[in-house]
Amino acid sequence: MTRQSLLKQLTQEQLCAKSFKVHNLYYSFTESKNVSGIPADMNVHWKTGNVYYTLISEEMKMSLQVLHNSGEIEAIKVTGLGQSTAVDNLNDIVYIATDNGVYKYKDDGTVEPYTAQGEDVMYLAVTTDGNTMYIATWPQNRVHVIFNDGKKQETFPAIPNGHGLTVDMRNNIYFVASKTSYILKAETTVPIKIKGLPNDKMTGIFVSRSDEVFGMDEDSNMFLIDPDNVSAKFVGAFGVTGVNTFGMDSSDNVFIGVKEAIKRFNALEKSPCDEYVD
Repeated sequence: MTRQSLLKQLTQEQLCAKSFKVHNLYYSFTESKNVSGIPADMNVHWKTGNVYYTLISEEMKMSLQVLHNSGEIEAIKVTGLGQSTAVDNLNDIVYIATDNGVYKYKDDGTVEPYTAQGEDVMYLAVTTDGNTMYIATWPQNRVHVIFNDGKKQETFPAIPNGHGLTVDMRNNIYFVASKTSYILKAETTVPIKIKGLPNDKMTGIFVSRSDEVFGMDEDSNMFLIDPDNVSAKFVGAFGVTGVNTFGMDSSDNVFIGVKEAIKRFNALEKSPCDEYVD
C-alpha cells in the first residue's frame, strides 16, 4: 500500500469513527464556529452557501450576521434593529426583517427598503416562487400577507401569532408557538398541531432543497415531517444539546446554532465505513 493510500484510508477510518446516519444520509462533525451570543432564526442561501442568522447577545440585544461559505462572519448593517432574515432561493434575494419594515440585502452588503416600512417586523417567510411574503409584526406577532411585489398588504388571521415562519414548495405554512410546531395547510384557515413532535422543545422547521420538511428539538433530534398526514417521525440525532436554531444548505449539510457557536455537520451519501479500495 502506498503512503498516499495509507493516508486516505486513515482519513476514511477517522470519518468512519465520527459518522452517524440521519434519515438517508451519513453525517460527520466538521467544525464549530465561535460566535459572541446565541444564534437564532437561521436561513441559508443555497447558491452561495452563506448562512444568515440573528445573534442575541447576553444583554438580549439582536443583530443580524452572515456566516460566509469562506468561514468569515460579517455583521449586516441596517437602519434600526435587524431581527430576522428570509431567503428567496429561486430569485437569489435575501430579505431582512427590522423594526422599520422589510429590506433587501444586496451582495455588496448594502440594503434597500422593500415593504412594510414603519412596521416592527419580527419574522418573515417567502413562498418558493418568491411572489408572496408573510410577516409577523410586534407586539402580538400578528401575521400579514404581502404580494404584488411588496405593494399590497393584508392581515392574515389564520395565524394569530407567528414565530419562525416557514413555507414549503406546496405553500403550506409552518410556525412555532411556545416551542410547539404547527402547520397551516395551503388553502385552509385552521392551523393543526403536528403529531409526533415533542411539546415545548422545538427550535424550528426547515425545508430542504428537495422539499423535505425537517424539524429539530433542543437536543438535536431530527424529525421528518409529512405535511399530508400532519405527522412527523424521528430520523436521527446529532448529539448536540442546547440547540436554538438549525439550517441546511443545498447539499444537505446541517448547521446547528447553540450558545456561542455554530456547528457544521457535513452530509455524505455513502457511509465512510465502507471498505476503501485503492
